[in-house]
Amino acid sequence: AWDTLPPFSVPGAIPIRRRSGLSPEQTHIEHVVAGGEGLPCVVTDATVGWRARELWSFEFFSREYGDDQLIANDKAPLRRGESTPMQTVRLPLREYVKYLTVRDHWLSQREHGTPFYGNSWTPFLTHEAMRDHVGRMSFVEDLVEEDGPLGVLSRKLTKVFFGPPATVTRLHHDTYSLHAWLSQVRGRKQFVLYPKSQAHLLHAGEGECAGECAGEGAGAGEGTCCDAAQSWFDPTAPDYRRFPRARRATPHVAVLEEGDTLFCPAGWFHYAIALSPSITLMRNFFNSANADRFVEGWNAAHSLQTQPQPQPQPRSQTETQSVPTYATPAALEKGGHRREGQAAHHQRRGACSRQQWRYGRCRGGGTSHNPSCESSLGL
Repeated sequence: AWDTLPPFSVPGAIPIRRRSGLSPEQTHIEHVVAGGEGLPCVVTDATVGWRARELWSFEFFSREYGDDQLIANDKAPLRRGESTPMQTVRLPLREYVKYLTVRDHWLSQREHGTPFYGNSWTPFLTHEAMRDHVGRMSFVEDLVEEDGPLGVLSRKLTKVFFGPPATVTRLHHDTYSLHAWLSQVRGRKQFVLYPKSQAHLLHAGEGECAGECAGEGAGAGEGTCCDAAQSWFDPTAPDYRRFPRARRATPHVAVLEEGDTLFCPAGWFHYAIALSPSITLMRNFFNSANADRFVEGWNAAHSLQTQPQPQPQPRSQTETQSVPTYATPAALEKGGHRREGQAAHHQRRGACSRQQWRYGRCRGGGTSHNPSCESSLGL
């Protein structure tokens, strides 16, 4: 039902090196910390033996997990304040698969020039059996353990992306200084990456409301058009009049075929476009190279002082119990949680250290222990 796309020509592109047989030690030296900011690579044998390579298809997910609710957006990632707001729909996965296979599906009538992208499904949180479909990556160190105290975090950081041709992930780098790997299970996808040191060449943090950023500083407001983690430059349709410095940026380009895995070092800007109907498994993670930066970024994002806000009182004990909880930085040290419905002055009394994150322990005051450090990430 969809026409496939040829790879886009990217001026000045450097092909991303294709590797196989990598050990974690090799990857660390040659790709995680190379040159002080890492170097991406495509690993061709990372998913050998995965059941997902045999099982996963649009029909499989429709049949086995069709009742799961999927959030699909016509733009990704989110940028508040842009002239044409992002459209978001929530629908059963089974219905989204119909959209991928039927040309005149009702969702296609809502498109405003770009198709809808299902890039937020976290099935490993609820479908234990799917863990048997994939394996732990052996080519790179990953300190976010799948079991134990960081198990929930691990599942939140692992997502399945669905999309027809021309679904786009706009140019950005991932938050919290996390590394990423992306395995192409079905279809083809083209990636364009830029080193984090070239953020200024990509006009990062300069968007449709760039003039409003002057008083806020670049990166003011994650997800806004002033967010320094995002660039409005499109490497597949470069507008050098609008983004003149981008001429001097160095794009690293790869087309992932089925079975390929892209390693994206922390801080690298990346753009992706599906060339055919696509299923991609993505995981963010930290290791010994970026654990400190992850902890620093996470604590900074969760340590803002907040003033008391009047909150509606729950009408029943049942409602009180259903209010979701999250861990404050203080709670991560004290071993407690705070309910969102409570009006309380959030004072930062401490934060998780690298060692506490690494071993899933946020300790403070004797033997207090909260094994759910990851619960407040909101990922």
